[in-house]
Amino acid sequence: MATVTASLLTTGSAQAAADPGLDLRNFELQPISNRAELRDRVSKLNADLPNVGVNSILKVAPREGTWSNGVCNGAATEGSTVPEGFSRSFCFEDADNGDANSEWWPQGVTTVADADADQTWGDPETGWNPADHKPMLVTWYNKDDWNKDKKPDDTDVDGLNTERKGVRVSFIDSSTGKYAHVLLVYPFVNSSGNASYMSVRTSQHYSTSQKQYGSLHAGGMVWYGYYLYVADTNRGFRVFDLRNIIDLGALPADQWGTSKTAIGRQNGVYHAHGYRYILPQSDGWTNTACDTVEPPPGTPCDMQDEEKTCEATDVTPKTSFASLDRSSAVRHITTGEWCERAQATDAYRTGRVIRWPMNDSGGTPALDANGIWAADSAYRVPFNTAYEDNGGVQGAAVVNGTYYLSQSRGALNGKVIVARPDTATGRLVETAARRTSAAHGASVAGSDSVMRRPSASVASSVVESSACMAPHFVDAPRAPISAPDKTDAGPS
Repeated sequence: MATVTASLLTTGSAQAAADPGLDLRNFELQPISNRAELRDRVSKLNADLPNVGVNSILKVAPREGTWSNGVCNGAATEGSTVPEGFSRSFCFEDADNGDANSEWWPQGVTTVADADADQTWGDPETGWNPADHKPMLVTWYNKDDWNKDKKPDDTDVDGLNTERKGVRVSFIDSSTGKYAHVLLVYPFVNSSGNASYMSVRTSQHYSTSQKQYGSLHAGGMVWYGYYLYVADTNRGFRVFDLRNIIDLGALPADQWGTSKTAIGRQNGVYHAHGYRYILPQSDGWTNTACDTVEPPPGTPCDMQDEEKTCEATDVTPKTSFASLDRSSAVRHITTGEWCERAQATDAYRTGRVIRWPMNDSGGTPALDANGIWAADSAYRVPFNTAYEDNGGVQGAAVVNGTYYLSQSRGALNGKVIVARPDTATGRLVETAARRTSAAHGASVAGSDSVMRRPSASVASSVVESSACMAPHFVDAPRAPISAPDKTDAGPS
């Protein structure tokens, strides 16, 4: 299928004239400034360490969750209420299915139906048919700063000072419920010249000053082709190539460190906060305000969703959640902003939903002639005086031009807002009464919601109506291993 060209993008001038916050010139992403360097670091890691494919992970996944036709965790809903249109729920193992003091909090959801048009991953093997093992992926962020002072003095569930563990992704076999966690990492070259890595944070630094930067929130994720597009609240997206998953468990026993408080290569031993699998960042897309993930300390790019002002003049977009739309003629990633629930006079504080065009093949963005990834539409989330609260949107999915927004309402059950665009005003207009969803922000859209406490907040559409079929993707092969030397230095 031919690559989408810039000529397909609209100008959005009608929107911009009425609302400067919707001027599409504010919604442009560019490649991160250190893209080539980052890819070189990943290549070095791949030369030293064994790669593994998604299906290989699922085959030996050590954990097992539970599918239920009911609500598998009653704490995920308000009282005994069952969400409208409820289908089924998935609960993780007890060790992961925590409470309000959990170390890890789930966020984004994406599935193989986003990744590949045939909704399967890899080729059949003896005893393994990919059609019977469709992967579902969930992001979690490490809640490492309970008092929000950006200092490494909080205590985690293990009774240890938190180590800013960043982001992990659960790779789930949707048929069996078995799953494994993969730690996302940011690669760097340590002081001994060896490839190493650190956790994924709001800003990436190698010195001891890194301790002040919290784990990336990873509020949304889209799996498209070989790539995971993970939401970076302030910048846009961190990008991870699934062909670069590394299996530390395949190393000799004396080279895999299992300490929960250590990460990276140290004295020839590779650590990942106790996890077996890691996936290094290899690319990224950013707005011009925060054009690097290695900024000088103290910049405003180190910000999480709760710090966003959501003023009418706050034009730089935040990427709080993401989903894929395959139902339109041009495929899109849909992103949006989480903003505090707006009061009656706060019509501009509900947040915005933005559409980014994607190529039909290759898993890549559709760029303009200058290599910029430009949004082709942006709308404000509905403001409806018939309801006590507006805003508070934690996720959005678009199917055939209709927007399904997931609104969280604290301890109460959330709401699903169904709306369509009004290009004259630049605002989404509700087309139906709001429906009850799961509590605490669990998503409801084209895919099953993840039900736990605290519950997942972003859904992805699994609608398959595109006339253009994407190429079939094979699972990643294992790369050769070179024996690492034992000389190392760098942060833990």
